[in-house]
Amino acid sequence: MTFDELTGGSVTVGRDGRLLVAEVQGILWRIPRDGGDAEQLTDWTLEATRPALSPDGSRIAVCGYRGGSFHLWLMRSDGTDLRQLTNGPWDDRGVAWSPDGTRLVFSSERGGDPVTGSSFGLWVYDIPGGRMTQVTGGDFEDLDPVWWPDGRSLVCVRAAHRPDGGNDGGLSLVCVPVAGGEAEVVHAVREGRLLCPSVSRGGRIAYVHLTGTSDSPSRPAATARLMVDGRVATADEDLAAAPPRWLGEDRLLYVADGRVRVRAVEGTDVQDIPFTGRTEMPRPAWKPKARDLDPGSSFPVRGIHRPVLSPDAHSVAFVALNTLWLMPIGHAPRALVRAAPGNYLQAPAWAPDGRSLLYCTDRDGLSTVHRIRPDGEDDRAVTGAGRLDPALSPDGSHLACQDVAGNLLVHDLATGAERVVARPLASDGPPGAPSWSPDGRHLVFCDRNRLNHRFREGYHLIRVIDTRTGAERRHLPAEHQSLSDRAAAGPVWSPDGRWMALVAESALWLLPVTSDGSPAGPARRLTDEPADHPSWSGDARTLLYLSCGRLRLLSLDDTGTPGRTRALSTGLTARRADPAQPGRLRVHAGQLWDATGTPPRHDVDIIVHGNRITAVEPHQRHRPGHRTLDASEQTVIPGLFDSHTHPYTATYGARQALTALAYGITTTASMGGPLHETVRLRESADAGHSLGPRQLACAELLDGARTAYSMGRAHRTREGVARSLYRATALDVDFVKTYVRAPGDVMAEAAATAHRLGVPCGSHLCSPGRAAGQDLTTHLQATQRLPYGHATTPLGHIHQDLVALYAGGDFQMIITPFTAQYLLGIDPRLADDPRVRDLMPPWDVAAVQERAASSPTAEQRKALATEMADYARLAARGAVLALGTDSPLVPVGLSLHLGLRALHAHGFTPAQALHLATSVPARLFGLDTDLGTVQEGRIADLTVVQGDPFSDFTTLVDTPLIVRDGVLYRQNDLTAVFGESVSVPPPDGIDWPAVARLLRSGHCCHPGER
Repeated sequence: MTFDELTGGSVTVGRDGRLLVAEVQGILWRIPRDGGDAEQLTDWTLEATRPALSPDGSRIAVCGYRGGSFHLWLMRSDGTDLRQLTNGPWDDRGVAWSPDGTRLVFSSERGGDPVTGSSFGLWVYDIPGGRMTQVTGGDFEDLDPVWWPDGRSLVCVRAAHRPDGGNDGGLSLVCVPVAGGEAEVVHAVREGRLLCPSVSRGGRIAYVHLTGTSDSPSRPAATARLMVDGRVATADEDLAAAPPRWLGEDRLLYVADGRVRVRAVEGTDVQDIPFTGRTEMPRPAWKPKARDLDPGSSFPVRGIHRPVLSPDAHSVAFVALNTLWLMPIGHAPRALVRAAPGNYLQAPAWAPDGRSLLYCTDRDGLSTVHRIRPDGEDDRAVTGAGRLDPALSPDGSHLACQDVAGNLLVHDLATGAERVVARPLASDGPPGAPSWSPDGRHLVFCDRNRLNHRFREGYHLIRVIDTRTGAERRHLPAEHQSLSDRAAAGPVWSPDGRWMALVAESALWLLPVTSDGSPAGPARRLTDEPADHPSWSGDARTLLYLSCGRLRLLSLDDTGTPGRTRALSTGLTARRADPAQPGRLRVHAGQLWDATGTPPRHDVDIIVHGNRITAVEPHQRHRPGHRTLDASEQTVIPGLFDSHTHPYTATYGARQALTALAYGITTTASMGGPLHETVRLRESADAGHSLGPRQLACAELLDGARTAYSMGRAHRTREGVARSLYRATALDVDFVKTYVRAPGDVMAEAAATAHRLGVPCGSHLCSPGRAAGQDLTTHLQATQRLPYGHATTPLGHIHQDLVALYAGGDFQMIITPFTAQYLLGIDPRLADDPRVRDLMPPWDVAAVQERAASSPTAEQRKALATEMADYARLAARGAVLALGTDSPLVPVGLSLHLGLRALHAHGFTPAQALHLATSVPARLFGLDTDLGTVQEGRIADLTVVQGDPFSDFTTLVDTPLIVRDGVLYRQNDLTAVFGESVSVPPPDGIDWPAVARLLRSGHCCHPGER
């Protein structure tokens, strides 16, 4: 692979100006001063960023991510003698040399607390002795430090903390004495953010100023200016988020327009330094796994949702195949509640006396807590709509639950009174389910802290609330040890009050606690095998847990020492749904676009037998023995494929799948979710127990020691990673995704595991994803572990190095055009649609209506055009692009159509755009022999469009009829599932638009509010 430009890279230079070192896609290269062939200095595993040459040019200091945290590394300028200077769980970023070459300054979280967090402050590393000294710290983040020429002061960007946990972006440059003292503001701005100051030997300060910034990493800045002493040096270049370097007092070396560039500070003299770097990249080769998609075939049920042990340890309740089951131990399970295919069951929980079960159902519109006796009688609602994760107090008088915004509530069952006892720390997914202390005073649940105000990641921690006083305690099972996730890891308080059972490193642990939930000793690991969803017997002598789709009972003695483990078999199997309609189906298409590369055909019969297309032929007026679906005035296309979704069924229930199907989407691919839940959804859809698209399963986001999302699976050990990959393999996932903090070796291990399984692997990171052997990125630009990453510049543009990674299609991309949301303001009729009004939950209805109420601004249109131009450039170089949405982080179903409209409005033909949502994703996921085209032998997934999208592309959104797996669905029937629009009060007195903003505020991917 050849690089001759850099996206998101940086460059450094020695004091004599003769040696240049550039960072291109996480690799360091030596470049001749006059340009030419670049020499590779590091491999991809270091993930080197922001190199800094020593004043004499003999050494390079750099930050590297090898091992899972950013630390300082030192090497000779020829790349030899690489050694690590700092270590530990904290990040060290942004290194710079002192003028005399004896010290390094860097920005670090070290010195903080793993529970309460820290701030990025400035630290100085003494090279001869290795001693580190903290210089600054407080209610701000100090970033991008450099030395003042006298070596006695430091200049950095200072970002003030905001109450919401973020920061103001960095509105000031400050100068602080190394020996301590007050900071002096050097430059300040009112808007945007300042980046990467650089100080000349004469005291001149150059830096980058971005304007029009937002908290969304997928939203580009409006402008980028290279500043010198408060004056604009250049404002019409595509600047990298990298430090400019001084060449004397009158010239700057920096990165712009993808080039290494030298500019005179005064005047217009500009010179580019060309380079060519060559490196090797793997080309993964693997065979897609075999799938049996034909009706009637049977499969063992492994998608078991939230199993719970009865207090007497005689029975297990769980949900599978959209049914609440009760299984006496040693006997076959019995169906207690079967949900209609358009509804959703979840979250079973026993009453402490064992005489009733709680569960949640959305048959009243949104998730509502119900109570039922074990004999199936007396099924009744005990809360209003919008309540989930129920837990009865030990005396049965109060119910703890959550609302859709993640607030923890206590509901008085006698009076119906309800109060909020805790609000979530994180808004990127709900907190974990609550569990009561034996005295009924405290509640414990899993939440996620934030380790600093610059990046959102933190640890899934244990949060204990005193329901009487509101006081709380937060702790980790061990220092810097996160719980695995917020969906399946507990903690669950033992009925005798002595222990909490929890999951960390994908294993089951026992933490001794005091009566108020404080740790009373170190946690003890109980299992070597993967574990999820622990629950207790009433005598605290037995634990039930789920391991790779199998139930386990673990006995404990009085000291908490594990004894015998017993396997429990549900014996459940299911059969793939049969269309169950007599004879053959003939779909008479007025126009057919079959996605095979041929132009649309007219007056065509599509013959379907079972779930397969048996012929595609010119229309015949009479076909004896065939039922006819008359689409003679309509256009038929392959069923649409959303390549990037997440199952948020805890809050959305059945609405997510119903809405997708109503918009003509017949297949969705999960890019991360609670593992057993995603498999449960796949099995329910395959067996016909749930209405919606075919669902491809993905486990949780495989992450490093710290993480963000509720579905982020945290790991700090290789053993934990191995367990998580084993459970993903055992449950036969369809995709493996690593997330932002997973180090390069974990990314490579995940790719190897996925390929053995016969499925693709991807992440947000083009680098080191491509080098680690992964197959794709799940966005162009989204959250990175670097402030900006290597995918786009701060202005949203791409350059040759990024294009080279994808050109030719060996490395692929699922695009998620978030800026397409602005198109709602161009066609507000999209908000006045029964699929919005009757199928979307009230917070998404509010979000769609709010976005549709105002036309896009010039700045928003520019951002949309920039993103689309990036995709067009990639496509022109042979990149393989598949269309996804990241729903429900953006509105389900509708967002796929907005993405298609955006592509077509910016140069893609109707066929080119549609391929990205039909044939391309089918091929990407190894399903192209079954899905993605309309031809003989393929599965009958068809979307009927009321109009001709090849003459008026806006008609594509009107999908009155959908055929999925040979079964016909009418949009009118789907929108009628819940009857009239749900009228539910929003949580805690705020309005639904505010709930919508809250729910997306913590997410990586949204178009921003500008």
